[in-house]
Amino acid sequence: MATERRPIGGGGLAVLLLLQVAVTAAPLALLPFLGLHVAQMGAASVFWTAAILAAPAVTTLAMTPAWTGLARLLSLSALIGWAGGMSAASCVLIALASDPRMLLAGRLVQGLAGGGVVLALAFRAASPSAGRGFALMQQAVSAGCLLGPLAGGLAFEQGRIGALMLGCGGVILAATLATVAASRDLATEPAGEPRSEPSRFRDLPLLGAGMCGSAGAFAFVAFFPAWASAHDPALYTPGLIGLLHSLSWLVAMLVLPLWARGMDGLSPMIALVLSLLGCGLAFAAVPLGAGLVGIVAFRLLQGALFAGQAPALFAAVETLGPSRTVAVARARASLTVGQLVGPFTAGVVLVPLGPSGPLFAAAGLSLAGAVTLAATTHRPRRTRSRAP
Repeated sequence: MATERRPIGGGGLAVLLLLQVAVTAAPLALLPFLGLHVAQMGAASVFWTAAILAAPAVTTLAMTPAWTGLARLLSLSALIGWAGGMSAASCVLIALASDPRMLLAGRLVQGLAGGGVVLALAFRAASPSAGRGFALMQQAVSAGCLLGPLAGGLAFEQGRIGALMLGCGGVILAATLATVAASRDLATEPAGEPRSEPSRFRDLPLLGAGMCGSAGAFAFVAFFPAWASAHDPALYTPGLIGLLHSLSWLVAMLVLPLWARGMDGLSPMIALVLSLLGCGLAFAAVPLGAGLVGIVAFRLLQGALFAGQAPALFAAVETLGPSRTVAVARARASLTVGQLVGPFTAGVVLVPLGPSGPLFAAAGLSLAGAVTLAATTHRPRRTRSRAP
């Protein structure tokens, strides 16, 4: 006789949070300095840097169709073991890499880990509602995004990036073992009858909106330093740009409980529309001559608004997916595609439109997602009763 799933205890939730922070922070400790790291290996080719940057996205997308089958074969705790073990292995490969090929291999393994899918399922299973589960996950992601570059910067300056990556691998492995032990009673799917297979195209507007939001955010982050340097290089030093970026993630951590209440009490669809719309307007306002105080305000606002996008997307797609696993995997894939599309789109408009062009492109992508979603707001409401 099947038993009802129960949330894990406080200790189990704590190690799950630590695991999410660690698997987020580890790759971000290297990412801002990747080009310099590749150059130190004696391979300053732009090709290697681009390939290593894109590698996790390639394997993440390749793994998307496999998660449904893996979720049927393996328990959630076993999937957590897979994700954490592969993430730790990725850190070790990156730490030991003496040439770009091994560094590329480490980044490919990072994508194969599937932490973005598996840990989302874990947070959802450990929480009583979609809003609370996915918002808690995003808080841990925000903490990792804040800590990773700070730790990486210090380690890189001291020539200790390899030691840092080994340390991250050790933390990930320890947190994985503890989380596996604490999550044995959790399941990837909720108790009850499985949901029937809906139309394959029903979640496409949501996935498209998620892709646009991710594309807009990554386009802005990638090209904001170029705009700032062209606008006032004496004022916008790398230190100030990094501080603005860190403050955005700090604000995100603080406001996510409010997003959780909005998603649970109102609608994840409405929360996603508001986030996309607000981010788009904030992106567009930056190059309009707001001054330093205005830029700081807009960056803080962007952090607060962007915080709700991924949790709202996961929660909304869950109401339409044939299973929670399929929904989370598709949502994660859409965000990954956005990470590739955004910088490419912004780069295309850089030459004809100048440094402000990519920021307006970022705004356009986010606003396009909001418009797409606003035109289909009736769909999740019609199918909400499907969720067990």
